[in-house]
Formats: sequence, C-alpha cells, structure tokens
Amino acid sequence: MKILVIGGTYFLGRIFTMKASKQHQLTLLNRGQYSMKEYGVNEYHFDRHDISSLSKIKDEYDVIVDFCAYQKDDIKTILDYITTKHYIFISTCDVYIRDNQYKDETAPLNHILYQGEVGEYINNKVLLENELVEECLKHNVYYTSLRPANIYGPFNYAPRESIFIEMLVQRYPFIQLSDNDGEFQLVYVKDVVKAIIKVIENKAYNKVYNIVSKEKMNYQKFYKVLEEVSSTKIQYITLSSNEAIEHQYPLPYPIYKEETQLYNGDLIQTELNLQYTPIEIGMKETYEAFLPVFKKEAVTK
Repeated sequence: MKILVIGGTYFLGRIFTMKASKQHQLTLLNRGQYSMKEYGVNEYHFDRHDISSLSKIKDEYDVIVDFCAYQKDDIKTILDYITTKHYIFISTCDVYIRDNQYKDETAPLNHILYQGEVGEYINNKVLLENELVEECLKHNVYYTSLRPANIYGPFNYAPRESIFIEMLVQRYPFIQLSDNDGEFQLVYVKDVVKAIIKVIENKAYNKVYNIVSKEKMNYQKFYKVLEEVSSTKIQYITLSSNEAIEHQYPLPYPIYKEETQLYNGDLIQTELNLQYTPIEIGMKETYEAFLPVFKKEAVTK
C-alpha cells in the first residue's frame, strides 16, 4: 500500500517505518531532523503546519498514519490538503475519563481541562479524537483511532524505562518505596507497530482500539523484571514516596492508588488477533538496545 507517515523518525514512528517499509511504499512527512532514507522511503522535510509546502503534495495515499497530531486542527489541515482513503490517528489511553474502573473503548472521554504540559497534551488529544471523526466523515475518509498506554522499548526518548536501565548499568542504588500502592500497564513499542500494520492490512475502518497489555505492574514488579533481564542484583534504599520525591528520584509511573488508571486492550486481540509481548521479553530487548549506549557513557565518565 501507499502510506503517508506523519512523523516517522522518533521512537514509535521510527520503528513503524523500519518495519512497514519492508512491505509497503512509505512517504514520510516530518521536520527533517533525522533521515530514514536508508529504509527506501520517500521524504518531505517541513513542518506539518507549513500550508504552502503541504499544498504542493499532489499524491494520493491509501493510508495516512499520523504519529504527531497534538494540536486542534492538525487532522483537519492534513485532510484539507492531502487525499487518502484511511486516516489512522495515534492517540493515547489518557483520553478517557479518570476513574477506578477498567476502561474499554466504550468508556467516555475526559472533558475536564487539566493544567500544565501533560494536561495540555491530554486535552488536545481529546479534541483531536472528536476532530478525527468529524473531518473523516466530512472528507469521506475511513478513520481508526489507536490508543496505546505507556509505551516502552528501544529508541524511547521519554525518560521512563531508560532512566532505570542507565541506573542499572552505572550501579546506582534504586529507591524501594515503602508506601506506594499505585499500579500501571505498559505496552511494548513493537506491539503498537504490529497493531498499526494489522489495522492497515485488515482495513479496520471506523474503529477505536486500546493497545495495552493486561499485565499490571508496580515499581516492585518493574524492578524485579529489570533484575531478571539484566542478570543484575539491584541495591535498594528504602524511602517513603514523599522522601523519594524530595530526593528527586525518578518516578515516571503512578505512585499511589488514586493515580492508577487501568485499561482493557482485549478488543484488538479478539478482532485482529494482536498478541501482546510478555514484559520479560520486551524489556529484555529494550535493555539490550540501551545497554551499549549507557556502557559507553559509563566509560567516558
């Protein structure tokens, strides 16, 4: 298929490009900080908000995969200028209303306006979910919204699992939280890529899918997985959550039960036969991908 990828050079988009370019004809639209030419793709290098450049794209595409729609009108603008049959929007599980229930694709979206950078990100993703449906109906285009939970894996530039892998390599002690009861779910980046490809090839039109493993994690379980995949014994210092925060210890996942949000990712398994990678396998590959980088840093320090 002829696919336009908006983004496609960072983390999820990068791994999608590496995989999908073996099977499909890809064109990437991004700001040009990194090139993926080695994978045989075509590239446009400009910001998606550059209307003058956008209007010069005359090709038609079977599918658009949008990894970096973050602002109101981001989807509208693309569909106003580029012709496609199917628009796949990479959203997030954070768009759901926050409660203590497992949320499947029928759960209501959150319309409470949050403050700060993360709040703005969530608010805009909710607006774009509505925009996706409205604009695709207007342009007679099929849509699919994919809502991953916390994505981990090689090339992850977000300071999450890589922080702890670096601490392992450099033999820093971990803080064992004495009072945390929060839980979280992860999804391996390659599973999200498989989900996108399954949606494309099965023509899963006008659908919404959560992409999230049902394995529930907490910091204790997460640390044990890291110990297992690295064959490294972690040294611990026990502190309360407040003490850990005061020491600026990295805590990228929920600490407390009231922060916990859980999601159901069964639908895409049932309809498209997506299989989630066990955390031990995905984290092993992630550890091995980051290990040379952090080993090199440790030597130079």
